[in-house]
Amino acid sequence: MLHPYGVLLLEDPSRQSVAAAGHLCMVLSDLVLLASALVLSFDVSIGHSLVRARMATAATLVAVQDLPLVMMSLGDAAHGGHSYRLTAGHLVTVLVLLAVLSVGLRDQHPPRVNPMLGGLLLGLGVLGVRLGLILTDPSPFLSVDRWPDLLVLAAITAVTVLVTVSLLSSPLPRWAAVRLACGVFVLFAARVAATLTEATSPPPGVIAGIVLCDALFATTVIGLLLSSLREHSSLEASLVLRAAEAEATVQHDREVAHEMRAATAGIVAGVHLLTSDQVPPGPRRLALKHMVDAEAARLGRTCIDDGPDQVTEIAVDDVVEPLVIAQEALGHRVHWHPDGHRVLARHDALAEVLNVLLTNAHRHAHGRATTVVSQVTGECVEIRVSDQGPGVEPELEDRLFQWGARGVASTGQGIGLQRAHRLMLELGGSLHHERSAASRGGGATFVVTLPAARTAAGPVPRPHVSAAAPPAHVVPTTAVAG
Repeated sequence: MLHPYGVLLLEDPSRQSVAAAGHLCMVLSDLVLLASALVLSFDVSIGHSLVRARMATAATLVAVQDLPLVMMSLGDAAHGGHSYRLTAGHLVTVLVLLAVLSVGLRDQHPPRVNPMLGGLLLGLGVLGVRLGLILTDPSPFLSVDRWPDLLVLAAITAVTVLVTVSLLSSPLPRWAAVRLACGVFVLFAARVAATLTEATSPPPGVIAGIVLCDALFATTVIGLLLSSLREHSSLEASLVLRAAEAEATVQHDREVAHEMRAATAGIVAGVHLLTSDQVPPGPRRLALKHMVDAEAARLGRTCIDDGPDQVTEIAVDDVVEPLVIAQEALGHRVHWHPDGHRVLARHDALAEVLNVLLTNAHRHAHGRATTVVSQVTGECVEIRVSDQGPGVEPELEDRLFQWGARGVASTGQGIGLQRAHRLMLELGGSLHHERSAASRGGGATFVVTLPAARTAAGPVPRPHVSAAAPPAHVVPTTAVAG
């Protein structure tokens, strides 16, 4: 904003060039003030701050009422003082500024009118008043030799102090309020100095002070804009996080509801058989009652959801047996032989994974039998759940364990396998679909792999054989040996 001094003085260091450079600096200063108002308007569109909207209005007002008078000073040396000296019209300017900023401090509702449009209208109004004073007063500049001018100067000083106090007490950040207050003080001091000395040409020191005020204003509004952008980014990130948390909560609730429906079906079928005469007293009835108690307890722990239980050494047979009985109560034939293998896992998590696989086999194998086999492979135990259904669709293979993935003819929700896969990863194991079985036309085979428990005695198989296929509404009395 000060470069006209360097350009003009290099060509012609005369007093006339110094005056022209001062006027050009004032023109650039007013243009920077308009640009600052534009930045503030953009800031207001982000944060909807009425205080910053009033600042944009004030900046536009000052530039609009000052810029035409500065241009007039460039064309007519007799009116040159309007760019650096105080006149009675400045009292109108500071009163309007005080009113604009005071409204912005009292009311924090979002602005209803474009701040620059409001500043343009107010600036044109003040400009009209100042032009009227110029036409009616041949000597509009304040002078220390006339006591009415001294009263006007005192009034301008008082209102300027109120404007400064309003800025310092505003909701703006402290650093911004202090910088703006300093800018107003520097601007006022520069114009008072030129008025008291009754300068006949723009003093370079006074012009430098006015330019410094606008520079402080411009850099402050840029800082406020950057602050608003950071706050907006932080708010956006917070909203994204909250949306992700809400989505995760809904997804978790749907997973739990999915498992509760599957577990409840087996419990209801078991209770129905226990209350009927289809299962006489004996080992089968005791096994059915044990299944209902075990699944009801697991369902209760799922509903409480007080965090996962610890990874411990558990027997695979203790997990599989109630699930097999529950599936057979639903009319689903499951071939399974107890083998005594033990793994490191969480009981409820492994039960949920196997229940998902058995429920899917029942749904997609269309009544055909399902086989559950476990075997030791190295330091792990593999549990295979195989059905004789149509198998997994080839186009579904690559996204089988994704949320919502399901076949064209599937009536499921695409939730169970995704949750089962995640639970196995949390246990330090794995769940995968064995493609070799599908390629041989053998339906679908899912393999659960878990670390084997290191016991001294090793696995001890229990004598037990599952029953053959019962009718859909009858569980065979020889299915489980209690």
